[in-house]
Amino acid sequence: MSSKAAPAPKDTVSTVPPIMARIAHVMANLGIAGLPRNYELIFEALNGNAGVAREIAALGKAPEQAALDAIALRHSLPSHNVLAAGQAAGEAVRLLTEIAETSEANRRHRAASMQELEEISLRMRKDPVLGISDFASDTVRLLSIVRDLLGHDRSSAERIGDLQAHLDGLRSGLAFSREALTHDPVTGLANHAALLGRLKTFFQTEAEDGTAALLLFRVEQLKEFAETHPAGAAEKTLKRLASIFRRSVKKNDFVARTGPDLFCLLLPDVSREIAVTIARRIAGHVAEKPFPFLDRELPAGFLTLTAGVSMTDSADAPAMLYDQADQALTYAADTGIALRIYSAEVAERVGRGYRAGATG
Repeated sequence: MSSKAAPAPKDTVSTVPPIMARIAHVMANLGIAGLPRNYELIFEALNGNAGVAREIAALGKAPEQAALDAIALRHSLPSHNVLAAGQAAGEAVRLLTEIAETSEANRRHRAASMQELEEISLRMRKDPVLGISDFASDTVRLLSIVRDLLGHDRSSAERIGDLQAHLDGLRSGLAFSREALTHDPVTGLANHAALLGRLKTFFQTEAEDGTAALLLFRVEQLKEFAETHPAGAAEKTLKRLASIFRRSVKKNDFVARTGPDLFCLLLPDVSREIAVTIARRIAGHVAEKPFPFLDRELPAGFLTLTAGVSMTDSADAPAMLYDQADQALTYAADTGIALRIYSAEVAERVGRGYRAGATG
């Protein structure tokens, strides 16, 4: 792999990151509401998810929000899992409220029954020589109260049990939603949302401890090749790639799949030189290996990697760091090199390309 490493000071570029500008342009053009989950949906479409892009285009101008949410649902995007988690949280509140109300109603019923039992007991103690009819009457009432009390307790316990079972189901669903929210369903790697969360933590608590590198890799030919085959055809290939990325880094490094053909590494406490070395090593592993695809094998060298690298000392926020790596990747792909580190030259070239595309 070749690279043109050059440090980029934080004040090099003050323009809006191209991917964010593209998202805003698409949303304004289609009349899509500026909701966070819609930003994620458009990001997914622009980041290479052809299925999402086709379905959004089919909706035409000013699509209904419900239709956009349905696309997120069909493609299991994190945005939908946030919605599902929110709905589950609301249902959990309702269930807990009903459990509390059921328990309170049972408490009041028991209190009323106990008060009546105390009154009968007091009357019997005051007059131990009751008449037969009075004694029989009190005995019947005592038995009735006890039966009613036991029956009400049993009914309340069953209802609370049902509500708790429903709550347990919601808890399991929320756990699944959390997993889906932060993990790629094919490879099991962290997804784009989880990566941004990890980057946020880094910038908040670890940035002063040392410089980290973000490596963004595109698997060349994979997306185009997979799209000519049935859905899911590349699953085995993606799992093999994920395994290579996992084995190529240390335990504390962060590995994510952030797009159909995109993988990302966050490497804490590394220099530019070490980041480039690691990127080259991973690219070499991929290039020298065959990969399973459906019932056959892709020969060694069929899949290759293009990489963009950004450093945390050149960015102020997670989205900026990721966008810089994406710009470096775009620069590398456009110029036919295998790897590029983010720099002022990269920002200027990618910015010019976007402006030309927007006005053309």
